[in-house]
Amino acid sequence: MKILTLADVPDGLANAWLRHLRNFDAEHTGCHFEVLADAPDMSLPDMVKAMAVDPKLPLIKVIKRGEP
Repeated sequence: MKILTLADVPDGLANAWLRHLRNFDAEHTGCHFEVLADAPDMSLPDMVKAMAVDPKLPLIKVIKRGEP
């Protein structure tokens, strides 16, 4: 089953939400999550920093938005 979720998370809770998702993934074999973040008002380095959790997510891929 695939469940698509669009989460509008306040800046102060984004890291907590990512940790929750990472923990759920680690505790339930067979689960796999892909997280996309869109924050046009943030620089790319700031977005990568905001998405960082400890321990780390298993894979981070940065896809830069194309020029309009």
